[in-house]
Amino acid sequence: MPVDAASLSKLDKEFSGPVHATINQYCLGCHSTEKQKGDLDLERFTSLSEVMKHSKVWQGVVEQIALGEMPPKEKPQPSAAEREKLLAWVNAALDAAAEARAGDPGPVVLRRLNNAEYTYTIRDLTGVASLDPAKEFPVDSASGEGFMNVGNSLVMSPSLVTKYLDAAKDIAGHAVLLPDGIAFSPSTSQRDWAEEKLAAIRQFYGRFSVPGGGSAVNLQGIKFDTKDGGVLPLEKYLEATIELRGFLPRPGRNERGEGRGEGRLHKLAAERNLNAKYLTTLWQALNETKPSLVLDEVRTQWRAAKPGDAAALTKTIAQWQQTLWRFTQVGHIGKRDGPAAWQVPVTPLANAQEVRLKIPAPTAGKNEVTLYLAASDAGDGNANDFALWENPRLVAPGRPDLALRDVRAAVVALTTHREKVFSSAVQCLAAAEEVTGSPDKTAVAQLAQKHGVEPAILTAWLDCLGIGAGAAQITAHLTDKLESAQSYDFIKGWTGADALSVLANSSDQHVRIPGNMKPHSIAVHPSPSRRVVIGWRSPVATTLRVEGVVQHAHPECGNGVAWAVELRRGSSRQRLASGNSQGAKEVKFGPLENLAVQPGDVMSVVVSPRDGNHSCDMTAVDFNLSDGTR
Repeated sequence: MPVDAASLSKLDKEFSGPVHATINQYCLGCHSTEKQKGDLDLERFTSLSEVMKHSKVWQGVVEQIALGEMPPKEKPQPSAAEREKLLAWVNAALDAAAEARAGDPGPVVLRRLNNAEYTYTIRDLTGVASLDPAKEFPVDSASGEGFMNVGNSLVMSPSLVTKYLDAAKDIAGHAVLLPDGIAFSPSTSQRDWAEEKLAAIRQFYGRFSVPGGGSAVNLQGIKFDTKDGGVLPLEKYLEATIELRGFLPRPGRNERGEGRGEGRLHKLAAERNLNAKYLTTLWQALNETKPSLVLDEVRTQWRAAKPGDAAALTKTIAQWQQTLWRFTQVGHIGKRDGPAAWQVPVTPLANAQEVRLKIPAPTAGKNEVTLYLAASDAGDGNANDFALWENPRLVAPGRPDLALRDVRAAVVALTTHREKVFSSAVQCLAAAEEVTGSPDKTAVAQLAQKHGVEPAILTAWLDCLGIGAGAAQITAHLTDKLESAQSYDFIKGWTGADALSVLANSSDQHVRIPGNMKPHSIAVHPSPSRRVVIGWRSPVATTLRVEGVVQHAHPECGNGVAWAVELRRGSSRQRLASGNSQGAKEVKFGPLENLAVQPGDVMSVVVSPRDGNHSCDMTAVDFNLSDGTR
């Protein structure tokens, strides 16, 4: 309550009179501005307002006078009346100061959160109940009142500041960056974050879905099944619409704009744990009267269906779904030249369709290949429909296309050329024995004229035999260095586009990057369109002994690789061994002995993707060359 002005005026007059005189006589001898024994200066108080501003000082004065501690025994003492009057005035002044400040808590100390407050605040802000940021903090001390949240007792030290910074780093490790902000996860690894999001998506769709519809996936050795996402139980929805067909009119709007029968649809959806929105959409689509090439067949079958016929109707719809839609791999969505969405529409109608067929190797008694073409009329009848072959041809990499109409003439030309080549074999071999070094076109023409053969045929024989071809031709090298892989600094090598690489493990450790890298080993990886070649160029003419091992370093996934051992001279290549490698089995080649090489020849191992599929194609290669004379 407010202090009475008359009372304050009375207290002020008393202080200026007898109270101030008593203080001057008995107190200022020791507690003046000059002496200030016990750091107490009473001379500075010249009015009641000064006393009320520093009430804590006068609380100490009252305590000392009441206990008889002041003035000291050896100093002049006030009479009992003077002592009582001084105490009464000081207590009255303190009461007035307390009444004037009623409701004021006094100065508030700048304080930090105590350990419990800080922990619970972080948990509330992040939504992660398992976080314990204050686990390494020192225990909070209690104040005189016994509480642990009093500002005066919540001190801050340099070591505690360091612990706050460490706690902040730990909390930041749980932050997940999102396109529209951040979220927090109980985990700190990206894989766990992905699993949490997948679990949330599955939980969202799992309310109205059933397991199934997926496939087993092996991605870089990590196996999982996509069916966990579930599929919509279409048969249950169709069964519900067949049951509703006898009770509900076709969709429409009443005078108030409300849908007829929506209440029964929603009730049935709730009873059978179906999505009311999808059930309503399906009901409207089946009852729609607007013609549709796809839906008319389904509607006709649905109208004739009886309870229990939903399975057959589901099968019909599934056939259309497989025709009109395709599902892409989620991990490829958004990549360059990759799909833009998980479910991609497909138009079954096409004016033209390219068909490619790999011609199989001929078998005994069967040298013909028959190709059949099947097409549907898309439901509009087959009148005026024609299927025409356009530009049928043979295609081979690095060669011009050969139209089927020209095959007979090409076969005749090849047969004639082959006969001419083989008929001059003796003369060409004799000319080859006279070749020294790398002959130019003039030297080849002179030899051809001398032995009575065509220069082009002699050149072909020389290329085939590898005579005078010079050093093996290397068109390109990998130049981008790799200093480490998967944080292993002992894995180094060279890389190119689309995973093309040659890597070496210089350590005694067996690691995965994610393919297997054995200790002190070499591994290669082709790209979809480029083979990877490792080889040794001979500096001298000698004979070699070659052997080695090829092993698929991604045994859990992929379709394996094709490999070959080649001796390269000039532009010619002599294939010494070849095969496929898939799975963990080691494929050995050799020993290949007494292989004659010339200076500039390259002995190489070539690894290429099978069928253009380079997924999981990391391949370990052990390539050993030794002197063939041993």
